[in-house]
Amino acid sequence: MSEAGGILGPVGGPDLLVRMRGRAVGAIVCAGFGAYALYWWTQAAIQGERRLWFGAIAVATAILVVWAIVSLAALRHAPRVALDKGLVRFYRIGYALIVAIEGAAISVGGPILGHFHRPDLYGQWVGAVVGLHFFPLGKLFKIPLYYGTGAAISLAAFGSLLISPSPVRSAITAGGTGIALWITAVVTLSKNLDQIPRDGVR
Repeated sequence: MSEAGGILGPVGGPDLLVRMRGRAVGAIVCAGFGAYALYWWTQAAIQGERRLWFGAIAVATAILVVWAIVSLAALRHAPRVALDKGLVRFYRIGYALIVAIEGAAISVGGPILGHFHRPDLYGQWVGAVVGLHFFPLGKLFKIPLYYGTGAAISLAAFGSLLISPSPVRSAITAGGTGIALWITAVVTLSKNLDQIPRDGVR
């Protein structure tokens, strides 16, 4: 298999299986936060009974999580490679920094928007931060798909600002975020196992 990869990044390399396991875990995270975003979408977009929507979201999330767990189980049978400790440390520190910055940026959003008397924009703030954090994640883990995810979520957040304050604005942000995260999980899981070399890791 060639080193040139598609939307999930390079195919091959000594860290391939580690990246594949990481992508499966990432799909679980996307499934969970996608469900959370779509929950808020129902609050903004559905005026009547929401139990059916909640059930559908729960079932879809469960399917994605089980799919990811099955993928992780399948990877247990693939040959293991001992990675350089420096490379492992690089991934861990890079990921921790990105998530810490994301969390800090989200947490300061409330006070900043409150200072400017615009707490109604907090959903867009969170969406923008979440969307933007996918760009360094894509760079760190060599996953071009994350650039598309980040762009879609950011577009939903910033694009919703073109609409006057209303539940529709919130629905666009939350719905766009949730759908983008679920699509990311589906694409990741559907393509991840295709990268397993049939004759071992290259």
